Amino acid sequence: MNSITRQMLVAALLLAAVVGLFIAAQSGQRRLEDASRRVQLAAERETALGDLWQLLRGAESSERGYILVDNPEYLVPFQEAAGNLPHAVKRVDEAFLAAPPAIQADLDDIKRLSDVRFSEMSDTLKLYRTRGRAAAVEQIRTDAGQVTMVQIDDRVRRVQARETRRMLEVSESLRTSRWVILTTTTTALLASVVLVVLLIRLARRQLRSKELEAVELLQRRAELERVVARRTQELSELSTHLQSVAEQEKAALSRELHDELGGLLVAARMDVSWLEDRMSSSDPEVVEHFKRVQDALQSGVEMKRRVVENLRPSLLDNLGLFPALRWQVSDTCGRAGMECIEQYPAEELQLIPEASIAVFRIVQEALTNILKHSRAELVEITVERQAAWLMIRIRDDGVGIPAAQFQEQRSHGLASMRHRAEVLGGQWQVRSPADGGTEIEVRLPLERVLAKAPQPARGLEIA
Repeated sequence: MNSITRQMLVAALLLAAVVGLFIAAQSGQRRLEDASRRVQLAAERETALGDLWQLLRGAESSERGYILVDNPEYLVPFQEAAGNLPHAVKRVDEAFLAAPPAIQADLDDIKRLSDVRFSEMSDTLKLYRTRGRAAAVEQIRTDAGQVTMVQIDDRVRRVQARETRRMLEVSESLRTSRWVILTTTTTALLASVVLVVLLIRLARRQLRSKELEAVELLQRRAELERVVARRTQELSELSTHLQSVAEQEKAALSRELHDELGGLLVAARMDVSWLEDRMSSSDPEVVEHFKRVQDALQSGVEMKRRVVENLRPSLLDNLGLFPALRWQVSDTCGRAGMECIEQYPAEELQLIPEASIAVFRIVQEALTNILKHSRAELVEITVERQAAWLMIRIRDDGVGIPAAQFQEQRSHGLASMRHRAEVLGGQWQVRSPADGGTEIEVRLPLERVLAKAPQPARGLEIA
């Protein structure tokens, strides 16, 4: 048997050992995952059932405290519990969806008894309101409610006991699986080690070539990383340049529309007014046609004004960032019928032109996304200084952003906002608050966005 044949035979044996090790590891991993899922399900069931039980106990304490103290604040937990009961029951149903029939029967009893207990507490509250505290206290002292709670407690403990037994079975199965995995893995590993030792002599001649290939691969990888970093930098610079060019083109187009189209529309209105005065017709049809032409020209003037302001807001160049934002928010919310709340610093901030247009575009893009996707009724825009940062927050009460889009964030609008913030050395993030909606927060460093105050000229020093 020559060297090549020996290498192939040992390699085949090693491959078989590795495949066996892989199969054993995969089988053990599946067992562990299944056990982990069962443990997690048991924990979810325990939590859901415990929450429902705690809800009933809290409602009972709230009802009794209200009757004994006669303080409406004590009744708030009962009312909240009554409102949260359907959700708690739904969580229990979802957690025990595939539970055995015996557990399902106990759960049905728990849900039925929970409704009965809430009905009993509601009747006691009605008795308190109609006949007074003494009658309600007498009702509480009867064992009706206590019997119901004892029945609920008994069934909850039975369900918990069954779940505990299932947890112990899962733990035992998990322990057995671990020993099987350990034994199988150890055996396969020992076989692999023996085969590797046999291959060492045959592999020494190839070791040098493999080392050289590894060095070459590292060099190529380093070069590839440098190329990727360079291309990424170029793309970032190109994106910044394209945004700058786009702003310049928008500004140029805005000026042309304002000067050319605006002049044409104004001239057309003047000519139509001149014709209307010269003709002085009393024909209602002629008068109506003149009115329609005037209305159409006025609509064109207003549309031209909106287009010009959206391309390059004149308020931004003439009055500053905050007046431009107020106009943008008022116009957008007014057309969409949304309520808008705005908060700005008391004094106008002197920002560099790049920062002013970036903040304006970020707010504009955020409002556009809200109109397209959020179905919001309320929008809050806040601009404030915090230490060394300029903070911009845009929040709405809409439907929020799906979780998948939170992870990817491939929307062109979101990417544009993020890039504008990063170009100025800032930070950008979007999140969904606990109470719903969407919140976009941008943090820009003041040292990068504030315009430098002109230095006063120094007088000549006289010797």
